[in-house]
Amino acid sequence: MVYSRRYRRKRMLVILACVLAAVLIFGCVLFWFLHRPMPRDLASAAAPQGPVFGVRFGGAPVFAEASPEELDAYFQKAVSFAKEHGMNTVFFDVLNDADGVGFRDRTFATWAGASSQDSLFHKYDPLASLCEIASAEGISVRAVAPEISGDKDWEHSLKRLKKHYAIAGLSIEGSALLDFETQKETVFIPEADFAKPEVLFRHTLGGEIPDAVFDYEACLANVEELSVLASVLDTTVERPVLLNYTPPKELSVQYPADGAKIYTETCFVMGTSDPEQPLTFNDAAVETRAPGGTFGVLAALSYGENVLTLRQGGQEVSVTVVRPEPPKPDPAKPKPETPEEPPHDATVSAEEGTPIRIDGWLTSLLYDPENDGNINETVRRGAVARVTESVETMRKGKKTWAYKLASGDYVLAYNTTILSEPAETGFSFTGASAQKTDYGEAVTFTGKGTPLAYTNMVEGDLVMDFYDAEFAADFAVSDSAMIAETIVEPNDRFTRITFKFTQPVWGHTVEYTEDGTTQILLKKQPVRSDVFGKPLTGVTVLLDAGHGDHDTGAAGPAGPDAPTEKDANLALMNAVKYRLEQMGASVQTIRTDDSFLSLEERNRAIITGQPDFFLSLHHNSIDLRVDANQASGTECYYFYPAGKELAKTLVENVTAATGRASRGAHWGYYYVTRSTVCPAVLLETGFMVNPAEYEQVTSDAQLLAAGDAIARSILACVPKA
Repeated sequence: MVYSRRYRRKRMLVILACVLAAVLIFGCVLFWFLHRPMPRDLASAAAPQGPVFGVRFGGAPVFAEASPEELDAYFQKAVSFAKEHGMNTVFFDVLNDADGVGFRDRTFATWAGASSQDSLFHKYDPLASLCEIASAEGISVRAVAPEISGDKDWEHSLKRLKKHYAIAGLSIEGSALLDFETQKETVFIPEADFAKPEVLFRHTLGGEIPDAVFDYEACLANVEELSVLASVLDTTVERPVLLNYTPPKELSVQYPADGAKIYTETCFVMGTSDPEQPLTFNDAAVETRAPGGTFGVLAALSYGENVLTLRQGGQEVSVTVVRPEPPKPDPAKPKPETPEEPPHDATVSAEEGTPIRIDGWLTSLLYDPENDGNINETVRRGAVARVTESVETMRKGKKTWAYKLASGDYVLAYNTTILSEPAETGFSFTGASAQKTDYGEAVTFTGKGTPLAYTNMVEGDLVMDFYDAEFAADFAVSDSAMIAETIVEPNDRFTRITFKFTQPVWGHTVEYTEDGTTQILLKKQPVRSDVFGKPLTGVTVLLDAGHGDHDTGAAGPAGPDAPTEKDANLALMNAVKYRLEQMGASVQTIRTDDSFLSLEERNRAIITGQPDFFLSLHHNSIDLRVDANQASGTECYYFYPAGKELAKTLVENVTAATGRASRGAHWGYYYVTRSTVCPAVLLETGFMVNPAEYEQVTSDAQLLAAGDAIARSILACVPKA
């Protein structure tokens, strides 16, 4: 009996021990199951190929309070957004100071909302769930946590987090997001910077596309701005080779040349030097130098020889220039009683009614023949008009004839040919037909003749005044999708044709063909694209790098063997082209190498290419008898009103991007800007002869910054659909 009781007690102890062991084993298995490391072969743990591009979310109180269902729904939406917008990573803030962490840890409590449905066999883990959702979409996950110095528990927790979750990395938040192990920086763009894509672009100026992450809620609210930011990160467009120039540190005088004759009282002396050593000019310290050592000093010149001497660190460089004395009048030579009559060129007077043809590719019709800037209209080659009066005027020291036309404006005779055919009663048109083109429509008139036409856009209508031409009362345009109505209004001086449109018209051109046909080219309005990361898709930009070959433009303080204006213009063009193509634009170029094209060839390219925007890129200069250190800034010129907004936007953005002064947007009759096809401007981004600005406009980083500003200016001028 005793034995039996003793045996039963022993058996109970064994059973109890077995139960305890089973519970312990089960607990260990359950603990392992609930805390087992995630598989490392999940897509969420794979680092993306190329730069990181992603969104960041989490950490706010709303996450701490959200239920598992709400968290999963948010994660799915955010991951789907990332994938739809070409992103490769989501960043998840795992800590909320007041409400725990967004993952399971033995030291720190998980967010209350995420733990609200915990049971013995199920504990929801936000970070693990995010990794699974992201893996299904092929998106990487990075956890984001603050750095808490000296907190050993937190340090150990982060190490466990890195080990147990299928994440591609752990980022520590400080002044930047730094990788937990490599300390590699990820650029974070908060909502405040969404309207300033230049902030992100500055991170690329060293040549590398940065890893970048954007606030998710800001992305949802600013998709258009995010599209521009995404273009900055496009690695499919190859970054161009620019100037790669550094000014030499050797002491030199590059202007004026030794032995030069200078006829002015002062001369701006330019050269190079070592910026680390003091520099003197004619024994006076040179106080103003650019960071790279280029300099310019205004020197006063006396009559005769002037020795200009520079000294630095034991070196001395001198040049001698001569300022000739003005010729003294010869008392023995009698003064002419009457001034000499200026010579006359080969042009002739034309009788009233004489027909003439415009021969200049672009010819000005002047309201006053005394000045080439008195332009009332620009006419293309081939237009025919009649002379009402001939008047004499002066050009380049010679007399020349100007012909007054029925419009009241004048054309210089050397831009015309007198037609030998007898004067006709005028040209006649019965109608017109339209043909669709890649850029809009070509409207060809039915009938022969190329009459002079004045054109103007008035409240969206194209108004054309044709001189010496008759139009049928029922004149209309057939087969046009752009022209809604044609109104014919004859009067004693001209016939007015008004075209009303079904859609906005961006530009137009009157073409006169060699066989005597009149044609109007209508250009449809571009619109901003909704292609993500490519907001300029469908927009065409024609870039003209000014000067080229023997036409070097202005030289800088480093001399003709260093980059001159033609080189800086071409480098800037390539920088602009790079950013435009990142944004999706189609870019046409006038020249891609050190070649020369005439002004007519450059303007012809606008007609041929039919771009949506035309920019002629230049760098400025100034008379070298003044202190060029004081000449500074960016300015832009337009001719037609359509170019004014672009000119103003360019000056504003380039000024902000480069830190150079704004010299404003101005009207000017530059040959290359005189096109009605599209907004056309000539941009002067900085002064070649100002040493400080020369070093900027030949710096690759500054060229790229200016190129980005120019591309963004074009984008700003594209209408939204």
